[in-house]
Amino acid sequence: MQKYKLFLCSVAAGALLATPACAQDAGTDSKGPDNTQSSAAPEIVVTARKRSELAQEVPATVGRIDADTIAARGVQDFTDISSVAPAINISDAPLPNAFSITIRGLGSEPGNPSFDSSVSLFVDGVYTPRSREFSTSLFDVGSIETVKGTQAALLGKNTSLGAVNLITRKPGQDFGFDIRATREFEVYKNRVEGGIDLPVTQDLRFRVAGLYNYNRGAIENLIDGSYGPASETTAGRIVGVWTPDPAVEITAMFQLSHDVSDGATAELVRSTGVPEALGAAAGYPGAVDADLDNRTAIYSPALGGAGHGDLHSHRGSVTIDWSLGEYTLTAQTGYTQSTSDANSNVAFVPGDYGLQYVSDSSEQFSQEVRLASPDSRAFRFIVGALYLDGSYDNDTTGSFHYPGATPVTGVSLTKFRQDDRAISTFGQVDYEAVRDVTISLGLRYTNEKKSVDLARTAIEPGIYSQVVLPPYAPFSMSKTEGNVDASLGLSYQVTPDILVYGSVGQGTKAGGFAQSASYLDQSEYDPERARTGEIGFKSQFLDRRLTVNAAAFFTKVRDFQLVTFTGLAFEVDNTNLETYGLESEIRWTANRDFSFFWNNTYAHARDTVTDSDTTHAPRWSGVAGFSLHPRISGDLRFSLDGDLTYRSSEAGQRNQANVIRIPGSQRVNVSMGLVSDQGWSIRLIGKNLNDERNFGFVFPGPLMPAGNVFAIPESPRTIALQLGFKY
Repeated sequence: MQKYKLFLCSVAAGALLATPACAQDAGTDSKGPDNTQSSAAPEIVVTARKRSELAQEVPATVGRIDADTIAARGVQDFTDISSVAPAINISDAPLPNAFSITIRGLGSEPGNPSFDSSVSLFVDGVYTPRSREFSTSLFDVGSIETVKGTQAALLGKNTSLGAVNLITRKPGQDFGFDIRATREFEVYKNRVEGGIDLPVTQDLRFRVAGLYNYNRGAIENLIDGSYGPASETTAGRIVGVWTPDPAVEITAMFQLSHDVSDGATAELVRSTGVPEALGAAAGYPGAVDADLDNRTAIYSPALGGAGHGDLHSHRGSVTIDWSLGEYTLTAQTGYTQSTSDANSNVAFVPGDYGLQYVSDSSEQFSQEVRLASPDSRAFRFIVGALYLDGSYDNDTTGSFHYPGATPVTGVSLTKFRQDDRAISTFGQVDYEAVRDVTISLGLRYTNEKKSVDLARTAIEPGIYSQVVLPPYAPFSMSKTEGNVDASLGLSYQVTPDILVYGSVGQGTKAGGFAQSASYLDQSEYDPERARTGEIGFKSQFLDRRLTVNAAAFFTKVRDFQLVTFTGLAFEVDNTNLETYGLESEIRWTANRDFSFFWNNTYAHARDTVTDSDTTHAPRWSGVAGFSLHPRISGDLRFSLDGDLTYRSSEAGQRNQANVIRIPGSQRVNVSMGLVSDQGWSIRLIGKNLNDERNFGFVFPGPLMPAGNVFAIPESPRTIALQLGFKY
């Protein structure tokens, strides 16, 4: 494959870089807690703007989850990020390895796998268009950084509403290893991850890391006694860092992962009696109920269960960071490839009324080059270019056999292939016009072409395969766009510890074609343009022990891209959205042993066309918690972390007539244990200790009358024992 050869050539030549939007605490030891006597909070360094900066000096809303927080709070899955990153709402979708992610109430729905997400995902700085590929990288993590609002210039394509960047761990200078094993007792999860640092010479070092994760699932299937959604993941990664010259550093990474999923993902939560009747007709009377109780009755005799998914993926990147005097030339190449096969009972009741078989594959090659000026000058700049070439293939077979006076039957095969090629140039200038006053100007031009081949065949004639999903002879479409995005910001460093700022920006997500459109000739959608204005301040007091940050924001999205499942068909459309609100952050480090934090977001997001709430957009969301880490002996600390995560109610679908509203949520999480300076740790981690039963995604019953609603339940209470050791 040509793109794969290009990637290997880039590796061989050492022609690239992975510059993540990473963050780290300045001056901390990765092998143990900070043992200094100062009670000042550590300074946090971020590279959200592709240069190292103190987080408190970045004129934007940047969040960061460090490795200690990831371990202490048991962040293991993609959806766990929501619990530690306020105003980021992530929920599972009905099909395996599909997710919905919104920031400040706005983001793309998971109903169409060919969509690029409005909230862009990055792994070590490499753009990752599909959430499933991001999720498989969630192990051996150094930190996770979030950037909210429109990012016009520096963060690559499609960051119209924000970005999440996962930063993997890099090899250390000395030999060392670490391992962390977790056993969960309520829903039976087993997870083991670890890595080893292997310095070969002073200039060459490697890190090898691996993951094994088994999740039995929390939903009991009353038909066959199984649990779901069960998953088993194995993954491995190798990272090498070579410094052939003091001015050159080359970083290469390669990762393989395999994820197998089984079982039911949804529960019936509202019924008109039709699902119960279908279950009885299939030979399972009394099995179907509409209670949200982590029990379901989804089974297909043809599939031998509720469904199955198999995902293989691999990714790689090569990085060169070359110092040219005071300037830095950075090159980054990335390659991502995945294949997936899945079958599902998409009627979500016992029987073979609705079955779906999906086989898809995707790949992407990207190359970015940029030049950065010195940090210390009054006039600073970053200029660069990005090339991206990707493809997505999907074959979906739907088989429906609903009984009735007018039976809805038929078998249909839809074929979809999309190619995407983009070339982008960008730059940002920061100029300290007068002392402590900085003007920032960013500009990006992107030329993008998407072409698609589509076809649909009625394998078995019927209403489903000829009316609901009408057949199409093979045909092709394409579109080319040239988009200009820009940002303008002004910041004033009032004192060394107080920053005020304001910014406006426009970000564009190119148009394209929807794989899941019921009418293939109507699958095209327009480009999505978001404009965000933000004003805020960042401040620290009491020798940095008290941090108070706040920002007010307003975002208006024109031609927001959406695919809506009505219960009968998928409708492709563009609409207009807006959100406004206020974010606040308080961190108080009382002393070196105790700290308190509270992050809160109010976001009023609505569809201005229908004058209704946008989906997955709670008005209020946040997390409040504390960390208590007193030393109880010379080399031993007691660790106690607790938090309350909350969100208000939210709309679950654009067409609220077909579904119900997602209730508000309040969850109590506690982690306690012992952490030794010698490298070992033991923790007991409880999530959702109040055992709240709620759901994060809701959808109408497929091809059923209005009033039949299914939901993806959120995790019930879990209690896990975690053992860790590092040397």
